Amino acid sequence: MESSAFIYSKINNIYLYFALGSANKELSAYNAQLQNRIEQLQNAIGKQTEPIDSAYYDSYITFIPAKVINKSIGNIDNYFVLDRGRKDGVKEGFGVVSNGKVVGVVQYVSENFSAVLLVASSKMKLSGKIKKDNQLCTVICSPKTIGKGEIYDIPHHVEVAVGDTILTSGFSSIFPSDYIIGIVTGVKNNVASASNDLNINYAIDFMRINYVDIVDFRNIDEINEIRNQINIAE
Repeated sequence: MESSAFIYSKINNIYLYFALGSANKELSAYNAQLQNRIEQLQNAIGKQTEPIDSAYYDSYITFIPAKVINKSIGNIDNYFVLDRGRKDGVKEGFGVVSNGKVVGVVQYVSENFSAVLLVASSKMKLSGKIKKDNQLCTVICSPKTIGKGEIYDIPHHVEVAVGDTILTSGFSSIFPSDYIIGIVTGVKNNVASASNDLNINYAIDFMRINYVDIVDFRNIDEINEIRNQINIAE
């Protein structure tokens, strides 16, 4: 009797393991659908000058849900490997987010997989802004402390304090605006540049995250073409 109960318990645990895995995939896909809907609504509200027309809901951003299948963290440059690739519509340069927070940027893509360079990497620079006053800034990975970020040359007249939130600016074809990059942990007066330098902790917990959303700007090729033409003109 005890042997039968033991076997039943093991079988039940195996069933629960696979059931939870399936549920997580469904939740990830549902989360991506919600993200898409939020972007559509924000796009519609941003364009609204009169009663909202249904055409305004055709957002230019969609999200591709993905699972993290491998991690390389704790280094100067850090990566996730995702179970989505070229066949799923993923391209190099796509942003990656999770629950309203910035994760990184797709750097390599194969047919079935992709590698994401995390924000906590020496090669990464992000266009950001201070949430409370929209002051623009550039976030880089700290060259001194692995996994931390830094911001330089914030003018003294800009009020910034420990605990302030740093968001994406939206002035790129990688991330939508208002995704959380990190939280300010230190403010230092830079006498030489007559400005303040900031230390930040990245918002995402790289150890715990298992599911992400890949940001697909549907017009990214056209946007980049225009940018290239501007660079040539300059």
